[in-house]
Amino acid sequence: MQSKKFDPKVFQLGYVALGTPDIERAKQHYLQNLGMTEVALGDDGSVYLSVGYNHHDLVLRPAAQKALLHVGFQLKPHITTADFARDVRETGLAATVKTDSQPGVAELVEVEGPGGLVIQFYDAIEASVPGFKQTGASPVRLGHVAIINPEGDKVIAFFKDFLGFVLTDDIAGIANFLTCNREHHVVNLVKAPESRVHHIAFELRDSSCHGIAADALRAAGVNILWGPSRHTAGHNVASYHHDPDRVMVEFYTEMDAFIPELGMSEPRPWHEHLPMKPRSWGHTELNAWSTDFAFNLATG
Repeated sequence: MQSKKFDPKVFQLGYVALGTPDIERAKQHYLQNLGMTEVALGDDGSVYLSVGYNHHDLVLRPAAQKALLHVGFQLKPHITTADFARDVRETGLAATVKTDSQPGVAELVEVEGPGGLVIQFYDAIEASVPGFKQTGASPVRLGHVAIINPEGDKVIAFFKDFLGFVLTDDIAGIANFLTCNREHHVVNLVKAPESRVHHIAFELRDSSCHGIAADALRAAGVNILWGPSRHTAGHNVASYHHDPDRVMVEFYTEMDAFIPELGMSEPRPWHEHLPMKPRSWGHTELNAWSTDFAFNLATG
Protein backbone atom coordinates (compact mmCIF):
# COMPACT_ATOMS: atom_id res chain seq x y z
CA MET A 1 0.00 0.00 0.00
CA GLN A 2 1.11 3.56 -0.63
CA SER A 3 2.25 5.25 2.56
CA LYS A 4 0.75 8.62 1.68
CA LYS A 5 -2.19 9.97 -0.30
CA PHE A 6 -1.67 10.07 -4.04
CA ASP A 7 -2.42 13.68 -4.91
CA PRO A 8 0.00 15.00 -7.58
CA LYS A 9 -0.06 18.63 -8.63
CA VAL A 10 -0.19 17.69 -12.32
CA PHE A 11 -2.15 15.02 -14.16
CA GLN A 12 -0.54 14.57 -17.56
CA LEU A 13 2.42 15.32 -19.80
CA GLY A 14 1.41 18.02 -22.24
CA TYR A 15 4.27 18.60 -24.65
CA VAL A 16 7.98 18.26 -25.30
CA ALA A 17 10.11 20.95 -26.95
CA LEU A 18 13.22 19.98 -28.90
CA GLY A 19 15.95 22.07 -30.48
CA THR A 20 16.97 20.96 -33.97
CA PRO A 21 19.70 22.11 -36.37
CA ASP A 22 17.51 21.26 -39.38
CA ILE A 23 13.95 22.14 -38.50
CA GLU A 24 12.49 21.39 -41.92
CA ARG A 25 13.93 17.87 -41.99
CA ALA A 26 12.80 17.17 -38.42
CA LYS A 27 9.35 18.62 -39.07
CA GLN A 28 8.81 16.48 -42.14
CA HIS A 29 9.63 13.33 -40.16
CA TYR A 30 6.91 14.06 -37.62
CA LEU A 31 4.41 15.21 -40.23
CA GLN A 32 4.90 12.38 -42.72
CA ASN A 33 6.12 9.43 -40.68
CA LEU A 34 4.09 10.01 -37.53
CA GLY A 35 1.11 11.77 -39.09
CA MET A 36 1.19 14.86 -36.88
CA THR A 37 -0.24 18.24 -37.96
CA GLU A 38 1.50 21.60 -38.02
CA VAL A 39 -0.74 24.06 -36.17
CA ALA A 40 1.37 27.16 -35.57
CA LEU A 41 4.66 28.91 -36.20
CA GLY A 42 6.33 30.90 -33.42
CA ASP A 43 8.10 34.23 -33.75
CA ASP A 44 11.42 32.48 -33.11
CA GLY A 45 10.83 29.99 -35.92
CA SER A 46 9.44 27.28 -33.64
CA VAL A 47 7.00 24.83 -35.20
CA TYR A 48 4.08 23.53 -33.13
CA LEU A 49 2.85 20.04 -33.96
CA SER A 50 -0.29 18.26 -32.77
CA VAL A 51 -1.15 14.57 -32.60
CA GLY A 52 -4.79 15.43 -33.19
CA TYR A 53 -6.58 17.09 -30.27
CA ASN A 54 -4.52 19.52 -28.21
CA HIS A 55 -3.00 22.60 -29.78
CA HIS A 56 0.43 21.00 -29.65
CA ASP A 57 2.19 17.94 -28.31
CA LEU A 58 5.63 18.61 -29.80
CA VAL A 59 7.57 21.83 -30.36
CA LEU A 60 10.57 22.05 -32.70
CA ARG A 61 12.80 25.12 -32.46
CA PRO A 62 15.83 26.02 -34.62
CA ALA A 63 19.06 25.43 -32.67
CA ALA A 64 22.76 24.98 -33.32
CA GLN A 65 22.49 21.37 -32.18
CA LYS A 66 19.82 18.98 -30.97
CA ALA A 67 18.65 19.67 -27.45
CA LEU A 68 15.85 19.11 -24.97
CA LEU A 69 14.50 22.64 -24.47
CA HIS A 70 11.70 21.98 -22.02
CA VAL A 71 8.81 19.69 -21.12
CA GLY A 72 5.27 20.81 -20.25
CA PHE A 73 2.83 19.40 -17.71
CA GLN A 74 -0.80 20.32 -17.11
CA LEU A 75 -1.70 21.38 -13.58
CA LYS A 76 -4.68 20.01 -11.67
CA PRO A 77 -7.75 22.26 -12.22
CA HIS A 78 -7.76 23.63 -8.66
CA ILE A 79 -4.14 24.84 -8.81
CA THR A 80 -3.52 28.35 -10.17
CA THR A 81 -0.30 29.30 -11.89
CA ALA A 82 0.29 32.08 -9.33
CA ASP A 83 -0.05 29.71 -6.37
CA PHE A 84 2.09 27.10 -8.08
CA ALA A 85 4.86 29.61 -8.82
CA ARG A 86 4.84 30.73 -5.19
CA ASP A 87 5.12 27.14 -3.96
CA VAL A 88 8.00 26.41 -6.34
CA ARG A 89 9.94 29.46 -5.16
CA GLU A 90 9.55 28.30 -1.58
CA THR A 91 11.59 25.20 -2.53
CA GLY A 92 14.46 27.44 -3.65
CA LEU A 93 13.96 26.97 -7.39
CA ALA A 94 13.41 29.81 -9.84
CA ALA A 95 9.87 30.06 -11.24
CA THR A 96 8.77 32.60 -13.86
CA VAL A 97 5.16 33.26 -14.81
CA LYS A 98 4.88 33.85 -18.56
CA THR A 99 1.84 35.05 -20.50
CA ASP A 100 1.32 34.47 -24.22
CA SER A 101 4.85 33.10 -24.53
CA GLN A 102 3.76 30.40 -26.98
CA PRO A 103 0.74 29.67 -29.16
CA GLY A 104 -2.06 27.75 -27.50
CA VAL A 105 -1.04 28.45 -23.89
CA ALA A 106 -2.16 31.75 -22.38
CA GLU A 107 -0.20 31.46 -19.15
CA LEU A 108 2.41 29.13 -17.75
CA VAL A 109 5.04 28.80 -15.03
CA GLU A 110 8.55 28.03 -16.20
CA VAL A 111 10.75 26.31 -13.62
CA GLU A 112 14.51 25.94 -13.75
CA GLY A 113 15.00 22.49 -12.30
CA PRO A 114 18.12 20.56 -11.29
CA GLY A 115 20.65 19.63 -13.92
CA GLY A 116 19.48 22.28 -16.37
CA LEU A 117 16.03 20.72 -16.81
CA VAL A 118 13.44 23.36 -17.78
CA ILE A 119 9.83 22.44 -16.98
CA GLN A 120 6.72 24.40 -17.90
CA PHE A 121 3.44 24.08 -16.02
CA TYR A 122 0.13 25.38 -17.35
CA ASP A 123 -3.52 25.17 -16.35
CA ALA A 124 -5.05 25.15 -19.84
CA ILE A 125 -4.09 24.54 -23.45
CA GLU A 126 -6.25 25.22 -26.48
CA ALA A 127 -7.99 22.20 -27.95
CA SER A 128 -7.90 23.27 -31.55
CA VAL A 129 -8.61 19.67 -32.66
CA PRO A 130 -6.78 19.66 -35.99
CA GLY A 131 -7.79 16.01 -36.38
CA PHE A 132 -6.06 12.65 -36.18
CA LYS A 133 -4.29 11.69 -39.38
CA GLN A 134 -4.50 8.32 -41.08
CA THR A 135 -0.96 8.57 -42.44
CA GLY A 136 2.31 7.25 -41.09
CA ALA A 137 2.20 5.72 -37.62
CA SER A 138 -0.86 7.80 -36.58
CA PRO A 139 -0.36 7.78 -32.78
CA VAL A 140 -3.23 8.74 -30.50
CA ARG A 141 -1.27 10.76 -27.94
CA LEU A 142 2.06 11.75 -26.44
CA GLY A 143 2.43 9.40 -23.49
CA HIS A 144 5.73 9.94 -21.71
CA VAL A 145 9.21 11.39 -21.89
CA ALA A 146 12.51 9.86 -20.77
CA ILE A 147 15.11 12.35 -19.60
CA ILE A 148 18.82 11.89 -18.93
CA ASN A 149 20.04 14.19 -16.17
CA PRO A 150 23.33 14.47 -14.25
CA GLU A 151 21.42 15.41 -11.08
CA GLY A 152 18.93 12.61 -11.42
CA ASP A 153 18.39 12.13 -7.69
CA LYS A 154 17.48 15.80 -7.25
CA VAL A 155 15.10 15.69 -10.23
CA ILE A 156 13.45 12.54 -8.90
CA ALA A 157 13.07 14.18 -5.49
CA PHE A 158 11.41 17.21 -7.11
CA PHE A 159 8.94 15.02 -8.99
CA LYS A 160 8.17 12.87 -5.94
CA ASP A 161 8.34 15.25 -3.00
CA PHE A 162 7.05 18.44 -4.60
CA LEU A 163 4.94 17.40 -7.60
CA GLY A 164 3.58 14.25 -5.91
CA PHE A 165 4.60 11.66 -8.51
CA VAL A 166 4.94 8.01 -7.47
CA LEU A 167 7.92 5.83 -8.33
CA THR A 168 6.52 2.70 -10.00
CA ASP A 169 9.71 0.85 -11.00
CA ASP A 170 13.40 1.27 -11.68
CA ILE A 171 15.93 -0.58 -13.80
CA ALA A 172 19.25 -1.11 -12.02
CA GLY A 173 18.75 2.20 -10.26
CA ILE A 174 19.55 3.97 -13.55
CA ALA A 175 16.15 4.35 -15.20
CA ASN A 176 13.47 5.50 -12.76
CA PHE A 177 9.79 5.38 -13.73
CA LEU A 178 7.35 7.88 -12.21
CA THR A 179 3.68 8.58 -12.72
CA CYS A 180 1.11 11.26 -11.91
CA ASN A 181 -1.88 9.27 -13.18
CA ARG A 182 -2.85 5.66 -13.88
CA GLU A 183 -0.26 5.18 -16.62
CA HIS A 184 2.72 3.15 -15.38
CA HIS A 185 5.05 6.04 -16.17
CA VAL A 186 4.70 9.57 -17.43
CA VAL A 187 8.36 10.38 -16.83
CA ASN A 188 11.43 8.16 -16.95
CA LEU A 189 14.45 9.76 -15.25
CA VAL A 190 17.74 8.25 -16.37
CA LYS A 191 20.63 9.05 -14.06
CA ALA A 192 23.72 9.65 -16.21
CA PRO A 193 26.30 12.45 -16.63
CA GLU A 194 24.43 14.20 -19.44
CA SER A 195 21.48 16.58 -19.74
CA ARG A 196 19.25 15.65 -22.68
CA VAL A 197 16.24 13.68 -23.79
CA HIS A 198 16.56 9.89 -23.85
CA HIS A 199 13.34 9.34 -25.80
CA ILE A 200 9.82 10.61 -26.33
CA ALA A 201 6.98 8.12 -26.50
CA PHE A 202 3.72 8.09 -28.44
CA GLU A 203 0.88 5.65 -27.84
CA LEU A 204 -0.52 3.78 -30.84
CA ARG A 205 -4.18 2.81 -31.15
CA ASP A 206 -3.59 -0.89 -30.52
CA SER A 207 -0.84 -3.45 -30.82
CA SER A 208 -1.73 -4.34 -34.41
CA CYS A 209 -0.62 -0.82 -35.31
CA HIS A 210 2.99 -1.64 -34.51
CA GLY A 211 3.23 -3.40 -37.86
CA ILE A 212 1.63 -0.47 -39.64
CA ALA A 213 4.05 1.94 -37.97
CA ALA A 214 7.08 -0.22 -38.78
CA ASP A 215 6.01 -0.50 -42.43
CA ALA A 216 5.53 3.27 -42.64
CA LEU A 217 9.00 3.89 -41.24
CA ARG A 218 10.56 1.30 -43.55
CA ALA A 219 8.91 2.93 -46.57
CA ALA A 220 10.46 6.23 -45.47
CA GLY A 221 13.89 4.66 -45.10
CA VAL A 222 13.87 4.82 -41.28
CA ASN A 223 15.30 1.81 -39.46
CA ILE A 224 13.76 0.33 -36.32
CA LEU A 225 16.34 0.27 -33.52
CA TRP A 226 14.55 -2.31 -31.37
CA GLY A 227 11.20 -4.04 -31.17
CA PRO A 228 8.33 -4.37 -31.22
CA SER A 229 8.82 -6.35 -28.03
CA ARG A 230 7.41 -6.33 -24.52
CA HIS A 231 9.22 -4.53 -21.72
CA THR A 232 9.31 -5.71 -18.13
CA ALA A 233 9.02 -2.36 -16.30
CA GLY A 234 5.65 -1.11 -17.53
CA HIS A 235 5.11 -4.20 -19.72
CA ASN A 236 4.32 -2.03 -22.73
CA VAL A 237 4.84 -3.45 -26.20
CA ALA A 238 7.35 -1.00 -27.63
CA SER A 239 9.51 -0.18 -30.62
CA TYR A 240 12.09 2.55 -31.07
CA HIS A 241 13.55 4.56 -33.94
CA HIS A 242 15.64 7.69 -34.37
CA ASP A 243 14.25 10.90 -35.79
CA PRO A 244 16.54 12.81 -38.22
CA ASP A 245 18.44 14.36 -35.27
CA ARG A 246 18.90 10.94 -33.67
CA VAL A 247 16.38 11.72 -30.97
CA MET A 248 14.89 8.38 -30.00
CA VAL A 249 11.15 7.98 -30.51
CA GLU A 250 9.13 5.17 -28.95
CA PHE A 251 5.82 3.76 -30.15
CA TYR A 252 4.01 1.77 -27.48
CA THR A 253 0.79 -0.01 -26.55
CA GLU A 254 -0.52 -2.04 -23.57
CA MET A 255 1.19 0.03 -20.89
CA ASP A 256 0.55 -1.20 -17.34
CA ALA A 257 -2.29 0.62 -15.57
CA PHE A 258 -1.11 1.65 -12.11
CA ILE A 259 -3.59 1.73 -9.20
CA PRO A 260 -2.15 4.21 -6.68
CA GLU A 261 -4.68 3.27 -3.99
CA LEU A 262 -3.35 -0.29 -4.03
CA GLY A 263 0.26 0.51 -4.87
CA MET A 264 0.21 -2.00 -7.75
CA SER A 265 -0.54 -2.36 -11.43
CA GLU A 266 -3.74 -3.95 -12.67
CA PRO A 267 -3.00 -7.70 -12.96
CA ARG A 268 -2.16 -8.99 -16.43
CA PRO A 269 -1.46 -12.59 -17.47
CA TRP A 270 2.02 -11.65 -18.76
CA HIS A 271 3.20 -10.20 -15.44
CA GLU A 272 6.18 -11.98 -13.92
CA HIS A 273 5.03 -11.14 -10.40
CA LEU A 274 1.58 -11.00 -8.84
CA PRO A 275 0.71 -8.61 -7.39
CA MET A 276 2.77 -6.38 -9.72
CA LYS A 277 4.07 -3.84 -7.23
CA PRO A 278 6.91 -1.34 -7.78
CA ARG A 279 10.23 -3.15 -7.94
CA SER A 280 13.81 -2.79 -9.08
CA TRP A 281 14.59 -4.72 -12.25
CA GLY A 282 18.09 -5.87 -13.17
CA HIS A 283 19.90 -4.42 -16.16
CA THR A 284 19.42 -7.77 -17.93
CA GLU A 285 15.64 -7.63 -17.32
CA LEU A 286 14.80 -4.99 -19.90
CA ASN A 287 12.28 -7.02 -21.81
CA ALA A 288 10.09 -10.09 -21.42
CA TRP A 289 10.71 -11.73 -24.80
CA SER A 290 14.50 -12.23 -24.66
CA THR A 291 14.99 -9.76 -27.47
CA ASP A 292 18.39 -8.05 -27.38
CA PHE A 293 18.36 -4.29 -27.20
CA ALA A 294 20.06 -2.47 -30.08
CA PHE A 295 20.90 0.57 -27.94
CA ASN A 296 22.46 1.29 -24.57
CA LEU A 297 20.04 1.80 -21.68
CA ALA A 298 21.91 4.77 -20.23
CA THR A 299 23.02 6.57 -23.39
CA GLY A 300 20.31 5.72 -25.90
